[in-house]
Amino acid sequence: MDSSDTAPDSPSRPMPEGFRQHARYAGIGACLKQVVGPGPEPGSERLYASYGYFRGTLDIVAVNPLTGEAEVFSGPLPSEMGAYAMALGPDGQIYLGTCIRAHVLRLDWKQRRLVDLGRPSETEQYIWGFALGTDKKLYGCTSPNGKLVRYDPATDKAEDLGRMDPKEELARSIASDDKGFIYVGIGTAARHLVAYEISTGRRQNILPAELSGIGTCGVSVGADGKAYGAAGGQSLRLEGWEAVPIPAEQCPGGPPLILADGRAVSYDGRSISVSDPMTSQAIQKRVIYQGKGMCPYRIGLGPDGRLYGSTLVPLHFFRADPDSEHWEKIGELGGGEFYSFIAHKDVLVGAAYGALATIMIYRPDKPFAPDKAPGGNPWLIHYKGENSGWRPKAMIDGPEDKVYIGAMPGYGELGGPMCVLDPATGKVDVYRHLVQDQSVIALAELPDGLIVGGTTVIGGSGSHETQKDGKIFLWDPKRREKLFEAVAVPGQKGVEALAVGPDGLVYGFASCGGQNGSTFFVFDPAAQKVIQVVDREVHGLEGCLTYDTVALHCAMGPGPGGELYGLDRSGIFAVDRKERRPRLLARYPNGIDGGFAIRGRQIFFISGGNIVSYTLS
Repeated sequence: MDSSDTAPDSPSRPMPEGFRQHARYAGIGACLKQVVGPGPEPGSERLYASYGYFRGTLDIVAVNPLTGEAEVFSGPLPSEMGAYAMALGPDGQIYLGTCIRAHVLRLDWKQRRLVDLGRPSETEQYIWGFALGTDKKLYGCTSPNGKLVRYDPATDKAEDLGRMDPKEELARSIASDDKGFIYVGIGTAARHLVAYEISTGRRQNILPAELSGIGTCGVSVGADGKAYGAAGGQSLRLEGWEAVPIPAEQCPGGPPLILADGRAVSYDGRSISVSDPMTSQAIQKRVIYQGKGMCPYRIGLGPDGRLYGSTLVPLHFFRADPDSEHWEKIGELGGGEFYSFIAHKDVLVGAAYGALATIMIYRPDKPFAPDKAPGGNPWLIHYKGENSGWRPKAMIDGPEDKVYIGAMPGYGELGGPMCVLDPATGKVDVYRHLVQDQSVIALAELPDGLIVGGTTVIGGSGSHETQKDGKIFLWDPKRREKLFEAVAVPGQKGVEALAVGPDGLVYGFASCGGQNGSTFFVFDPAAQKVIQVVDREVHGLEGCLTYDTVALHCAMGPGPGGELYGLDRSGIFAVDRKERRPRLLARYPNGIDGGFAIRGRQIFFISGGNIVSYTLS
């Protein structure tokens, strides 16, 4: 374990009464892209690595391949947390395409800084990749409108070339050839491969019809300099207006990172290696890059009473003892993030997106040694029907000695599952479409052992909704069947949070998603109906405060005495069971981004890069 990635942090201003700010987590973010290009002096070269920081700003690290010395260029825009697109321009300079406002940046060695060149499209959030066209202009693929954008380094002119498909949102990969074509891989509800002819502006989907389906199409330039594609397990050679199916062995890998003298370069984020392909001799140098503050994405309470957390992209798994303020990194578990945690007996169960496994079981008293075998710690659970692109937002330690997980589905799909995990055996049962074309995103256990769940009409990224209203349902874990379903609140797309009060009633929030506010409701499971709706209203200690409360996903649960407490974007609330409505307890001026754990009288949550606690009076 490594505690060097954590650091104490002092609040920049006094904490409001009842709140306490704990240590920040610091580490190295996700390495999103690497290229080799000219350095600051004539004849010099650098390996450029792009690092992303969730709720932070991007870094570009320029590494001298001969010495390992590194220079860091921080992003000039507070909105831009990463750069998936990075390319060497025709002028020998490095260009970046950013997220989450889709800017183009240039690394300027003379000024020794990153220069903002603006937004090619006002509608886009991500530029996922760059390709250099035969016209010596940079082409970028984007989301959320699946566009092609263009930037001309010679004239500093940027253009929005429009959508490459009328419906699909994600233009994820891009490649060019020497015949004047740009190729764009698109998805995710329906995959497409679009060829764009530079000279005419004509565009056309060239993916063979038999390869269509849910997902996306990947395009890339091979080591031979030609353009290739992949869709539905089939490799393709791209030749203008044709995508020719070829055996996988005829599709070469991507071009390696090469210095001007032909030596190959590799970089793992910690050290750089330069090897001579003729002699196979390699020289490795340590690279000093410390990273910076990283934002926790989720936290949860472990069986040992300590807090466990995850950063986002990559997944740094850490824990903290709030009493001693001792924080430590446990290890890294892939490129994604944990979405939920729950303590089950003496283990911690976590469910993750884009990680080494979708479900993991960790024993706090054992050394960190992830493995697919039952002795792994965490034990990496794999099962039929798993999808690493899911978003497992809800998790409860429920009846039958099982853990129940509710999730958004993978990219382009509808009908996110409820999974039932037996932590003793690692067996997972998957139930999809408990409500047709809806995803399970909230769960709670009733006193009689039934499961109450909430759904959303929203599916995986890039999918297209078919339903209108989120629903509430009852599930019998013994008979393994749904007993009841009904619309929770008409006009609201999803049920964001559910919790069962000591009176046996179910209290929840429904919303249309995003920042549009949440509606509080009360469900009587015995009568099987919603008995009260409180529209976007929170009662404060000094009377009734009406504003657009935005309840956080699954951030509501029992505290002292079994009373219900929860998190809204602006503060802490309690459920007033007499009036059957939420009551604001305390505002947190910096805003609340995530949560959530209750230990004794302390409520823990995430605000920016900090973990903060509030002590109930």
